[in-house]
Amino acid sequence: MDLHPETDRVAISDLMAQSGVRFGTSGARGPVRRMTDLVCYAYTRAFLEYQRETGALPPAGGAVVLAGDLRPSTPRILAAAAQAARDLGLDIVHAGRVPSPALAWAAIRRGIPGVMVTGSHIPEDRNGIKFNRPDGEILKADEAAIRRRSVRLPAGRFDAAGAFRPPPG
Repeated sequence: MDLHPETDRVAISDLMAQSGVRFGTSGARGPVRRMTDLVCYAYTRAFLEYQRETGALPPAGGAVVLAGDLRPSTPRILAAAAQAARDLGLDIVHAGRVPSPALAWAAIRRGIPGVMVTGSHIPEDRNGIKFNRPDGEILKADEAAIRRRSVRLPAGRFDAAGAFRPPPG
């Protein structure tokens, strides 16, 4: 993966090309082996920063609803999404292991963004992250805006394979 050496920033469009994890139905989908912690963190952070930019999240603080399906890869991807939210100072509302409409309902009801880890109907070796604005699923214009973003990655957080490094100590 190509990081800008002075800032530890990664462009989402570059990450999509390098990882093969691309936008599908209201979010990113791809092979689980390519959905590294870094990829999932960066995509979620880009979505949440975009939500802040559009006014869907306050300039500081705020909350996001997180949920996932029952796939074996979902807990790891949810952990990366949760870390991105925490790094932005967001509170997390855990909705559990539920279907996508339940996450959307929870986010809309609270008037906050939602992140749903689900592969829906695709094979088990693939998964996805669906992004919901406070008023429903993201649209193609939102996907384009997220794709144009670059995000800052916390220094030393990921190893060369894109996995979270264990915390020091």
